[in-house]
Amino acid sequence: MKTTKSILLFIALINVLSTQLQAQKKKDKTTKAEPVKITSPVYEKYIEDNEEAHLKEFLELISIPSISSIPAHKPDVERAADWIVTKLKAIGIPIAQLIPTEGQPIVFGSWDKAPGKPTVLIYAHYDVQPVKESEWLIPPFEPLVKDGKIFGRGASDDKSGVMISIWAVEAMLKTTGKLPVNVKFVFEGEEENGSPNFKSFAESHIELLKADFALNADGGQYDENTPEILMSLRGTAVMEFSIKTADIDGHSGQFGGKTPNSAVIMSQIISSFYTKEGNVAVEGFYDRVLPATAQEKEMMKKVPYNKANDMKILGTSAEAGDTTYSSLERIWYRPTLEIIGLQSGYTATEGHSNIIPGSAMARITCRLVSNQNPGEIQELIEKHINKNLPSGAAVSYKYGRGKGGASPMKFPADTKEYKYVTDVLTKIYGKQPLQMGTGGSIGSLVSIKNILGIYCYSLGMELSDENWHASNEFFRLSSMRKGQLIYCNYFEHLAEEEEKMKK
Repeated sequence: MKTTKSILLFIALINVLSTQLQAQKKKDKTTKAEPVKITSPVYEKYIEDNEEAHLKEFLELISIPSISSIPAHKPDVERAADWIVTKLKAIGIPIAQLIPTEGQPIVFGSWDKAPGKPTVLIYAHYDVQPVKESEWLIPPFEPLVKDGKIFGRGASDDKSGVMISIWAVEAMLKTTGKLPVNVKFVFEGEEENGSPNFKSFAESHIELLKADFALNADGGQYDENTPEILMSLRGTAVMEFSIKTADIDGHSGQFGGKTPNSAVIMSQIISSFYTKEGNVAVEGFYDRVLPATAQEKEMMKKVPYNKANDMKILGTSAEAGDTTYSSLERIWYRPTLEIIGLQSGYTATEGHSNIIPGSAMARITCRLVSNQNPGEIQELIEKHINKNLPSGAAVSYKYGRGKGGASPMKFPADTKEYKYVTDVLTKIYGKQPLQMGTGGSIGSLVSIKNILGIYCYSLGMELSDENWHASNEFFRLSSMRKGQLIYCNYFEHLAEEEEKMKK
């Protein structure tokens, strides 16, 4: 019944797409954004002529709940991967296949019919975050097009990156029958779960992935009229710890006042993680942290950051953290220790249980900066917890992906790879991209650099207000078209510039 309902809803959505697209086109004519043009009008016409068909495809892919961190969704992740392989074959990619890993499969595609031309590796991920359906205005995997936006889990992060890069290649192949460069796609199915198998995959397939340039389609714009290019990523260290004080929960009247309370002990330990200034109090946590360079501080000054915008997105009323550092510096170049989940006692929506909890659990994510080691940070946190554990309580630790995590990374601005991306963004937007850091992590980009020896520069269309990882995620219809034009332009520009260097 639920499947039938979803199918009927999907069909209904498709029937209204034409009307919505026409309305959006009329609305686009009044926007202040500069018109986006490229040197080959034939590509632009193909993109416009196929806008409706592409949107239908996008809705299909978004409707697949490819949640990589929940084992029950493994068939859905595989179904999404199969869908992408089918799409790659349909546009004329001769090599399109699934490559198994210890976890979710990698989608690999290759078009190599431009001998003597450079090869571009395009990275993106097709897996998505879990959802809290009660917080969504629509079912998260029954996507809806409304007011020029596509609502659904993964619409922005990062199925947009997957499809925009594919559609751009499609536009070139379907109009001219060829590409100006060779292209390889590598789409990951576990990025939202920490990329636990990407490194071993890359190490086992170095020749297959060999390329001259790399692009990260899981990137963004500063705003609809301003491009950005990513210059730094923070790393991650994740862990979970549990406190046990009893085999069962106790009656609060019979045992309260004489029995250790796991929830209270957990709260005390968590409180000990922080100073009143908002810094991390774990001994040694900052020992390896390098301060932001003079160049990075100048870069931050050029970003028109308004903390009120971030607070508006989340619905918060204040900032937190050590005000010795600016907001951007705290996000980009300072490490964090965040509690991302808590569980203890009776927490059902209704009812009240008078108990002394016998167990409690907390989940931690640390965002790390250059020179910090994820495994070392996890050990420092363990040591801190053990030191603050009172008598009558036992602690255990869990590492869902094993010890360690993603390392931080920085991107240089003095390479030709950086210049090519910057050239194209400047041409499309009419202004140079802002150099940006990010507080997030993409561990696979570190592996691409360390194993393949190439920097994977960002070239994506996500916007920070599109509710990544949150309820009611969405992606803008206008970004679909713009993103394809950017990729087409990049392929042409890269081929032209590399050809000049041969002469």
